[in-house]
Amino acid sequence: MTALARLLASENNTSDLLAYLIELDATPLVAVLGLPPGTYAASREVRTGGRRSRLDLVVHREGSREPVAVLEVKGAAGEHGDQLARYAEWAPSAKLFYCTLDGTATAAPAPWQPLSLVALFGAWHGSSHVYAAWLADEIAGVLGPWNQEADGVIGASTGPYVANLVTRRTAAEVGGVAGSTTPGMPMLVVFRPHPGGGADARIGVDVRCNNLNNPAESWLFRPFVQVGTWADPTPAAKLAVQPLAAALQDALTWPAIRQVVTDPGVLNPGGNDGLRNPPGGTQPVFYDDRGVRLATQFKVDVTRVTRFDLAAMITAVLDHLEAATTVGVPAVTTGE
Repeated sequence: MTALARLLASENNTSDLLAYLIELDATPLVAVLGLPPGTYAASREVRTGGRRSRLDLVVHREGSREPVAVLEVKGAAGEHGDQLARYAEWAPSAKLFYCTLDGTATAAPAPWQPLSLVALFGAWHGSSHVYAAWLADEIAGVLGPWNQEADGVIGASTGPYVANLVTRRTAAEVGGVAGSTTPGMPMLVVFRPHPGGGADARIGVDVRCNNLNNPAESWLFRPFVQVGTWADPTPAAKLAVQPLAAALQDALTWPAIRQVVTDPGVLNPGGNDGLRNPPGGTQPVFYDDRGVRLATQFKVDVTRVTRFDLAAMITAVLDHLEAATTVGVPAVTTGE
């Protein structure tokens, strides 16, 4: 990875470089942000109240501190809680831009507008400031290929944000939700109603990146049954999910999964057909997420797959699980 690429791997550094370009030549902001003609400046890490509430970049007219535009730069990390809503309240009359590598609309909750970092830095391509134009072109030359890598072989990627783009784009294609695991690894989850399991029972697949520092390391592919919500794992939900998962065990394990995916060679079921052996245990059991999501687990060889392959596998497995459930299964609810 080049020195510039290492700089751009940090959201703070990316924001600093953008602020520097604005110092050199603020004119491109008018076109790329749709601002009225005028002379503009930008401030970094602007506090909005709390100690940790700081806006990445605030644009204002020279000689004024009134914000006319606010830019949040996000390569990998998501926002926390109501952070974006609080920022919007702080600058109610400013234009709000949520800047990600590819500028996907799904990543920008209203009233924030999506903006591609490639397009944003590319605005300085024709800058009258020679150095600003050169630096912007160099930055766009790094970010552009990262954006393209998200549609290629996952394990061959070099960009630090590619795994996040893969999960976001795949989730959008299959009707899922992209997020992150507790350790901060990108993941996506897709749900469908369990046809015979009650209103709060679902079947699904989640896919997880294992190591952002090693793009070629295997990802996890986890078909599951879930009752209730992960955020609220009630005792009733934990009891209700067990018979549903047991009824689908054959469909969730390797002999069945290998029959429904196009290339089973990219999946590794481990020694127990996708189940796990607990320490000291004698019988394989499901992987357990807070007691309400019971899953099997397969390693995905991401040196052989793209996000399109992931989407196809997710859809095939969901179709298979949906077909394997029967309306005749007694409805099991959490009693809530």
